[in-house]
Amino acid sequence: MPQSKKRAHHHQEVPPPHRIAGRKNHAIVYVAIIFFALLGMGITFFAAGDDTSWLVAGAIAGGIAGFFFGRLIDKSIYKS
Repeated sequence: MPQSKKRAHHHQEVPPPHRIAGRKNHAIVYVAIIFFALLGMGITFFAAGDDTSWLVAGAIAGGIAGFFFGRLIDKSIYKS
């Protein structure tokens, strides 16, 4: 059966490129985790000295804070 040339043809929906990159790449979260972990280690080094257990605790606390901060920044940049 012949098809009408005036009828609109179906086109597959393609999301904008910024949405694709935002969902696949979470580099901001990883950078924030590393930055805050180093910041936490630095703060605990000056506050508690060079005791290894306090440095590890500061790095873990900083990494957790960096994870949540990075997710917050990632959501605000790549709003969908």
